[in-house]
Amino acid sequence: MSDAQSALSTAIRSVLLADAGLLTIIGADGVHDRLLTKAAMPYVVLREIVSTEWGADDDGGLEHQLLIDCWSGQSGHRQAETMAGLIRASLDNRPLALEGFSLIGLYHVRTRTRRETKTDAHVAEMTFRAVTAE
Repeated sequence: MSDAQSALSTAIRSVLLADAGLLTIIGADGVHDRLLTKAAMPYVVLREIVSTEWGADDDGGLEHQLLIDCWSGQSGHRQAETMAGLIRASLDNRPLALEGFSLIGLYHVRTRTRRETKTDAHVAEMTFRAVTAE
């Protein structure tokens, strides 16, 4: 399972780092795979991938739930929502080349915007669904 997760994560990171509009906001070092408590905002975090088998007879088919967070230190939700919109445009229903796997589909499920009470940061929490096969 982790190989498909790794291939999916790598492909998503590559797409996000190729998005000129997103990079204008977050910079070249703005995509991370963990929450950085002392990093300068704004940035994007590939927070979690949860994978489950969906194929018959252990044929290597996996369904993945991807969680991506857009963190902004600006007042209001606007910057976090803008980042989320750019990410959705880059990933939703887009074909991605995965090393060693086939991507059957990648779809945006929902975006939730909130204010982080401890830091006053604004976060757009995005959920995507992906299906891969060997």
